[in-house]
Amino acid sequence: MNISGQAGATLVELMIAMTLALLLSGAAAMIAINSKSVFRANSAVARLQDNARFALDTLSRDLRMAGFNGCAGSSTSTASKLNAAGFQYLYSNGLLGFHAIGAGWAPALDASISALAPSPMAGTDVMTVRTISGSPIALTAAMAGSTGALTVDPASGLALGDIVMASNCSNSVMFEITADPSLGSIAHSTGGPVPGNATADLGVSFGTDASVYRFVTHTYYVAPSVLQPGTDSLWLYSVPNYGGTANPHEMVEGVQNIGLLFGEDTDGDGVPNRYVTADAVGTWANVVAIRVELLMQTVQNNLATSAQPYTFNGVATVPSDLRIRTVMNSTISVRNRNP
Repeated sequence: MNISGQAGATLVELMIAMTLALLLSGAAAMIAINSKSVFRANSAVARLQDNARFALDTLSRDLRMAGFNGCAGSSTSTASKLNAAGFQYLYSNGLLGFHAIGAGWAPALDASISALAPSPMAGTDVMTVRTISGSPIALTAAMAGSTGALTVDPASGLALGDIVMASNCSNSVMFEITADPSLGSIAHSTGGPVPGNATADLGVSFGTDASVYRFVTHTYYVAPSVLQPGTDSLWLYSVPNYGGTANPHEMVEGVQNIGLLFGEDTDGDGVPNRYVTADAVGTWANVVAIRVELLMQTVQNNLATSAQPYTFNGVATVPSDLRIRTVMNSTISVRNRNP
């Protein structure tokens, strides 16, 4: 009788195989975890960079057009026919910054800004830009006189209570629309919604070479995020139209701080002679460029294996979290104040 040899694996061989399988499984799991962590970090950084570009692009569009007077250009000041109004309608100053000093700002924030909810964070600069919004709306007929209505396309999109500017290459006048312009006639009677007009006389009779622009005042600031609690965002406050209310809007998440330097032209050649913080600006009308510095942070925490040091506004900091940060810079020229 033939006796066959032992078949199959021994206990030792089984244990070795199981150990190798566990090691391979663990290695595969570590690779998967690391890949997921890398993907998560890369996605967060890409989102951070996209947010930074969007923030700088938005700020650039507004800052380039600060104090825009239409065809009249920087050599012509805008005559305001509004009643004595607050900070938001001071078109004579198209640009104003507020430098963070301790828990306050210099110059001091206007009450309309400090009362916002959420309000600007201490330690972050604030900036207000007064300019026009949208495309020019051409007059379709000449005014009958300086107190007459302005005739435009009924589909202009303008509304009762809008603050607008009429401008040609010689004159620029700001006033409030005091009647429904949906039929194409822009009235500017004395009085009207807040702030109202001090006079119905624009001081000039515009012809078909003139255009009407909607006036806006935008204030940019950093405040805690509502959409992403625990982080900060860049907020935009726009002056409300008639019947509106204060409407701060969370514009870009992940903006932890903003620093501003204003390029002041002290010799009238259109080129900045110095860059200073808002509290050191001598004459705001001489600011021809702005340097914007944004400190961006990822919305997600625990992306880095250790705290990532950063330098913002010349100050080196080691954060207490594990977020990834980057600093973005841009120098923006104010077109209306350059030759």
